[in-house]
Amino acid sequence: PAMTTFVFEVKNVPAALYKALGGFATNGVNMTKLESYQAGASFAATMFFVDIVGRPGEPNVDRALEELKFHSKEVRLLGSYRMARERG
Repeated sequence: PAMTTFVFEVKNVPAALYKALGGFATNGVNMTKLESYQAGASFAATMFFVDIVGRPGEPNVDRALEELKFHSKEVRLLGSYRMARERG
């Protein structure tokens, strides 16, 4: 399986994060990491760093990313790569 990493900035509106992430749940895309950080000195610009299982080109991932883009101010795909074997 593959992993994809991206960052995005939500719009400064109520429920922005909920709406931006909804497409991953409805399309069955597993999110393995979600980290937030402030972009600049303002609390109005929050960026999120995300890892998901899957890659662009897979229909469910493409649909989830389209929904994310609709509800986000900016989305930057950082790359897709083979998932490391599970630890345990």
